[in-house]
Parts: sequence; structure tokens; C-alpha cells
Amino acid sequence: MTPKDIVVFIEEEDTRISRMAFAAALAERWGAHLIATFVANRIELHPSNGFARGSGVEALLQKHRAAVRDTETRARKAFESLTDRGTVSSEWRLSENEDGEALMLHARHADLAIVGPPARPAGPRRMLSLSEDVIFASGRPTLLLPAGWPSNRVGQRVIVGWNGSREAANAIANAMPFLVAAESVHLVVVPGAQNSLGAEPGADMSRHLARHGVEVVLEQCPGTDAGGILLERARSLDADLLVMGAYGRSKISEFVFGGATRTVLARADVPILLSR
Repeated sequence: MTPKDIVVFIEEEDTRISRMAFAAALAERWGAHLIATFVANRIELHPSNGFARGSGVEALLQKHRAAVRDTETRARKAFESLTDRGTVSSEWRLSENEDGEALMLHARHADLAIVGPPARPAGPRRMLSLSEDVIFASGRPTLLLPAGWPSNRVGQRVIVGWNGSREAANAIANAMPFLVAAESVHLVVVPGAQNSLGAEPGADMSRHLARHGVEVVLEQCPGTDAGGILLERARSLDADLLVMGAYGRSKISEFVFGGATRTVLARADVPILLSR
């Protein structure tokens, strides 16, 4: 089923324009409602702020609020310039003082979430970045977009990672709108990384995709480093989308990543559709 609502999370100054442009192009392509959620960063109280007392604390807070308002205003103007042609149904949201489950609701009320690279937060407030929170805790398919990725490059050459897991099956189901429209789809299996795929690893999933009209090529790749192999195949085929399951356990902000997920999140330079 084609997504009917997409949420794009906005944080970083230098990547938000390209991320919003990509989200707007995807929403226009699918006729989907587009939601931009600007996540206002809370002020971080570092030891260097220790001089602030009394009125100094209030001055520090006012300065921070003013900076947030200015940044949000500029981001909103850029978003409206992308969507004011009337071809995309859209809305703007400001997320202030939201964290954990409250923040995840923005993604849970949409069919697809789009986030930026999972940069490690500078402060100790959370162990995971916003992008990692959305991927692992929202329960929704999440598209991880590299900085500066062009809005006209989406889902023409697709790599799909398959290992027979629930997460991988969810990822393929969520990616179906991309897969049926793609020019080429390579289903990549790394038999050495798991041993539960039968005598012909990937053959059943290839047939399943073909029944949906997907032009699929099955690749059985030797090795055990599934994450590294997926990235290598994506680069060698000049893919513009990688589809895979996201593996992690424990509660929000305390995830232990699976090996393939950890490799891909650290080294990816291609859009990745992840599902748990």
C-alpha cells in the first residue's frame, strides 16, 4: 500500500533543505500528506554555564529560546517554499520539550518517517541520536537519508537485504511501493551469516517479489559480514536505496545494535529503508 502520510524530522542546519526537498518530492510522487516536525533542541547545561546565577540563568534561557525561534522560522520558510505550489498537502509542527515516547508519536501517526544521518549527540542527555530513536523505537518504517542526497534520486536501483528474519520481512513489506516502481531490485543473501534459509537461500523471497511484479535479481554472496556486503553491493551497482531490517534490543535509548545494523548505520552513504 502506498504511504498516505510522511513525516520528516528536521534538526541539522546544513542538511535540512535537501531532506525537506526529498520528502516533498516523495510526497508529491505518492500523493501523500507531508508533515515536517522541527525538533527544538533543549539547552545543554555544561560546566561552562556555571557562572549563570539568578537573572543570568534567565538571560541564558532567553538567548536559547530566541536562537530556536530564529532557526525554526528559517526552516519553516524553506519548507513552505517547497510546498506552497499546492501540489503537496503539508503541515508544520514544532516539537518542544518532547522526548522518548512523546516524540515517537510524530512517527507513529504516519506511514513513513524520514530522518537524517544518526550523528552522535554532543551532550550526555541521550545515548541515541534522534534518528536512531525513530528507527528503533517508533515502530514505523524509517528512511535514513544521507546529507545532501538529491531529491530526484529515489528507488530506481534497489538493494534488499534478506536473511529470513521478521525484521527483514517487515522491511520488504514496507518497501513494496519502492520495489514495484524500481528499475532494478537485487535481493542480496549472505548464507554464511545465517543458516536457516534452506537449500536455495533467497529463492522463495525472490518468487514472492516476482508475484508482486518486481523485477528481482537474486544474489547469494559469500562471507559473514552482511552489513559490509550490502554496502559494497549498493556502491558497486550505484544503488539509490538499501532496504533492510533493523536489529536491536532493549528499551528506548539503551539499544544494543546487531552487527549488520551497526555496520550500515556507521558507514552508509546511500538512503536506507529500515524496519523493525
